Amino acid sequence: MPARSCGLSVLIAAVLLVGLAGCVTTSDGTATPRLARLSTEEMARLAPDTPRLTPDDLVSMTRSGASVEAILERVRKSSARFDLTPAQVLDLHARGLPLAVLESIHEGREKALRADLAKLLVERDQKCAVEIAEARVQERQLARLGGDGCYGPLVPHRYPGALRRW
Repeated sequence: MPARSCGLSVLIAAVLLVGLAGCVTTSDGTATPRLARLSTEEMARLAPDTPRLTPDDLVSMTRSGASVEAILERVRKSSARFDLTPAQVLDLHARGLPLAVLESIHEGREKALRADLAKLLVERDQKCAVEIAEARVQERQLARLGGDGCYGPLVPHRYPGALRRW
């Protein structure tokens, strides 16, 4: 008899696991939603563009006697983003690039990154708002049917005394 009861308990456990798996999926059969992550396209949009103006161009402008205002104007017109490491900043300054130009490059890069991130967050918020609205519509439809998402519509049992026998 112990072997039969072990097989019966394994069968009951399997039935319970299948029943619980039904509650993990949503009404359309998909698994529970995951956290939204940044896609590779979104990450690529956050990456800095390749600058049309190189740091060496800025150094050559400085050596040719261009003023700080002229260099900054050229950087603004080119709309270049420089992703400089601290070592590169020190090297450029040692080669003669004025500190005001380096600070302006850094501030411009920070502003551009913040603007890109803000734009991306607004787009993701709008997408999430649409998904939430769709989920609310589905919840209202489910509530109209009287279901709970796992077992279908909740219909009173035809024979009231049948549930008491359990």
